[in-house]
Amino acid sequence: MRTAVPPEIQPVHASTFQALRHRNFRLWFFGQLTSLVGTWMQTIAQNWLVYQLTGSAWDLGLLNFVGAIPLVPLTLHAGAIADRFSKRRIIFLTQASMMALAFVLAILCATGLVRLWHVLALAFLLGAVQAIDIPARQAFVIELVGREDLANAIALNSGTFHGARVIGPAVAGILVATLGVSGAFFLNGVSFLAVLGALFMMDATRIQRAETDDKSGTDLWGGARYIAGNRTPSAIVLLISLTAFLAVPYYVLVPIFAKEVLGGGAGMYGGLMSAAGVGAVLGALYVASGGAVRRKGTLLTAGSLSLPVLLLAFSLSRSYPGAIFLLAAIGFAFVILNAPANSLLQSLVPDHLRGRVLAIYVSLFLGLMRLGGLLVGLLAQVTSATTALAITGTGSLVASLLVLRKFPELRRME
Repeated sequence: MRTAVPPEIQPVHASTFQALRHRNFRLWFFGQLTSLVGTWMQTIAQNWLVYQLTGSAWDLGLLNFVGAIPLVPLTLHAGAIADRFSKRRIIFLTQASMMALAFVLAILCATGLVRLWHVLALAFLLGAVQAIDIPARQAFVIELVGREDLANAIALNSGTFHGARVIGPAVAGILVATLGVSGAFFLNGVSFLAVLGALFMMDATRIQRAETDDKSGTDLWGGARYIAGNRTPSAIVLLISLTAFLAVPYYVLVPIFAKEVLGGGAGMYGGLMSAAGVGAVLGALYVASGGAVRRKGTLLTAGSLSLPVLLLAFSLSRSYPGAIFLLAAIGFAFVILNAPANSLLQSLVPDHLRGRVLAIYVSLFLGLMRLGGLLVGLLAQVTSATTALAITGTGSLVASLLVLRKFPELRRME
């Protein structure tokens, strides 16, 4: 007879990876990992391409901002679409569209025809597709694992994203240095086949479709009313939005930091971004562990305060090893803020509103992150990359302290 092991003394891996016991989530996990490696390769190569074309910090910020423009008009519709239609089908169509855009950019670069306006136009189209894709992907997780494993699955999803962040930038640095940016864009297009295949192979009978209400397709403001009328969700959205605007856009300046402060090139840029990814993976594994999942408010508080402090330290760094260490810590801090916030919000939101609420949450995050990228690029243009990081890091710290003071219940959330 097999003796049951009490939960408190189970091995860490039994709880850390428990969401992978669902076959559909396993397919999603590994398909996403492969595809996201390609996406990170494209992000690094695209930023490097723009910097090579213009040498302008402003243009780097502009590139990130342009992708946010479609988020505003499409956000509410995207949430309603996610609540009304099959999320699996929505994701399949959007991922296929992103694959096509990656191939177009690869062809433009390979033929030598690429210009800044091409990159900006494709970034705009990619932002439009992502506006539909991301709310559906966020709301899809609970349909794969159920409420019991939701927090764990969200943390593992974060680990997937940032695990790709470890591999993608390093590979992109090598590709850009040897084959040029077109190779990175082409391989990103190929990588979408992994997630498309995963979606195709899923067992549709095991997808737990959330029940919708009669207004899912027409009540575009249902998610906004829910956030505005509930104190804790509004506090979570506010904290994450301010962090996205002030702290997260640091990555826009990393290529400038690598070249002008540390004296490196594309390889060093990829290494710095990979370091942030390593820290984020460690953070995701920590959040996914059973003990960490039960302390969401504590983690959210720690992440929101440590992230801007670490950014201030990074702005003062002048050595490659020191920058590597600090970016790893920044990656860790970001995940212990973001993953619990996402999990808390999803656990609070009613099933029939999940797509609309997450559409607002994700769109605010992405939109403000890219607007912040424009701001930090402008600050770097008129001052320096290090000064811009110091200014935005200080602003983020002050904003987090004010939100936590106004909403002390965030610290106590389980």
